[in-house]
Amino acid sequence: MKQSTLTTVVFTLALLACPALATAAKLNGSLGEPSGATDVYQVSCTSNANGATQQLRVRLIDLAPVAAPMISVQVIRGTLGQNTTDAIDGDTAFSPAAIVAAGNARYDVRVNKTEAGKELYTLVYECLNRAGRATRTAIVRLQNQ
Repeated sequence: MKQSTLTTVVFTLALLACPALATAAKLNGSLGEPSGATDVYQVSCTSNANGATQQLRVRLIDLAPVAAPMISVQVIRGTLGQNTTDAIDGDTAFSPAAIVAAGNARYDVRVNKTEAGKELYTLVYECLNRAGRATRTAIVRLQNQ
């Protein structure tokens, strides 16, 4: 029994110590003062040893300071799209996931807010296969407002 527990502990520590083993990537961003401020990213999902991508899943969290604007993220691929909003500013919970299932592709991701005021956020994004395992993910910032 001790060997099994030790193995579990070592494996868990290895997962925590090696970010490449984690399935989701995240980045911190900010939106400037104007109400129309929008950050635009392009996320590329491609196959890896886990197989082909089935979907891109994104979530976000509206970080402190607590301010009036609510932050949303949209995922768009061709005619498919989904939106999610972090409805409670300053808490530690992420928004529900926005998921677009368009396979191996480049997805447009837009982060914006409802009104004027500076905002900080963390965006979590992950390309996943049909079994929910991570596929290759790359992100490029196209616009930073």
